[in-house]
Amino acid sequence: MLSMATPHGVFNSTILHLIDDIAIFYMVMLLWIPFYWFVFHPAIRFWRKVGTRAFWLAFPVWLLFAVAIITSRHELVARRLERNVLTWLAGGVLFLVASWLDIQTRHTFGWRRLVGLTELNPDHRLCGVVQKGVYGQVRHPRYLLYMLMVFSMAFLTGALEIFLLAFLNILLYQILAPLEERELLDQYGPAYEKYRRTVPRFVPRLGRMPASPTSS
Repeated sequence: MLSMATPHGVFNSTILHLIDDIAIFYMVMLLWIPFYWFVFHPAIRFWRKVGTRAFWLAFPVWLLFAVAIITSRHELVARRLERNVLTWLAGGVLFLVASWLDIQTRHTFGWRRLVGLTELNPDHRLCGVVQKGVYGQVRHPRYLLYMLMVFSMAFLTGALEIFLLAFLNILLYQILAPLEERELLDQYGPAYEKYRRTVPRFVPRLGRMPASPTSS
């Protein structure tokens, strides 16, 4: 006797496959970023001499990660935790928070500073420590949104390998953030040191109002 899939079952299967595809997309777009900045932040003075031509390095780094993730996409989602209301809720909330942080950082900084064009420009004029908006709550909202987005994909897919990558991602940003802060201290001196003492790195203090804006 032939068994036929119900329309409801086909719909659920399509949605789950779509979530997997979205997760792979975000892995391709986000996992390479800390490795890319590990190349630049420890030797930023050298890369400033190279200037914006250094961005040509981004393509091979991204391509290497993209090919590795896409070719191993089935293995990434092969082993899963059982998904339920709590995992769907956790994944959805993390995704929304990360998306909100993305909008806020783009609004505050603009795309040129977010991708590092000003950092790698040897003629860049220092514009002051940005403390307005979300940067008055955490020092590295961009890194925070990357971590939250990868974790949201882990909860939404239930894939154990993506959970492992999410934990690795968090570890890498714990190392990368101090390297960037050392560079910012060199640029801005006491102004950034004061900002670093008053604003948390990743976890905002509840009830803390954003600092008044300085020049940006």
